[in-house]
Amino acid sequence: YYDDIYRFCCYQTGSTEDAYDCAQETFIRFIRYTDSYRDRNLKGYLLTIARNVCRDYFKRAAREQEFMKGQLARAEEESREEQTDEETLLSALTSLPEMQREALILYYYDELSIREIARITETNAATVKSRLHQGKLKLKKYLEEA
Repeated sequence: YYDDIYRFCCYQTGSTEDAYDCAQETFIRFIRYTDSYRDRNLKGYLLTIARNVCRDYFKRAAREQEFMKGQLARAEEESREEQTDEETLLSALTSLPEMQREALILYYYDELSIREIARITETNAATVKSRLHQGKLKLKKYLEEA
């Protein structure tokens, strides 16, 4: 009766792959509960099991779809929040004087050492430290106000 069960599952699910899984599950359930089989109509009994398996399939699919919608909504929200945070930070950085902005970008984004930044900007290490400190204070103030 496999072909009949498979065809029934195809019509129910509309998918050959899902029908294959449902047909397999039908026979697994039949084997698992073979002791409770009392009917004389084996095909009808298997179709009943197949109908229940297909119902479970649709319930599971609906739960998965709701889960995926929730995940997608959460991801979109997080993406919007990240975008807003990045925009706020970019706005804060652009509000800084050029020397402080340059020092912060080289230090935090490019991960250069204070000595390397001093060499690039043709200043001494103490000046770079001062620019970083002042820039961080101004960024902190800007971000607290935002």
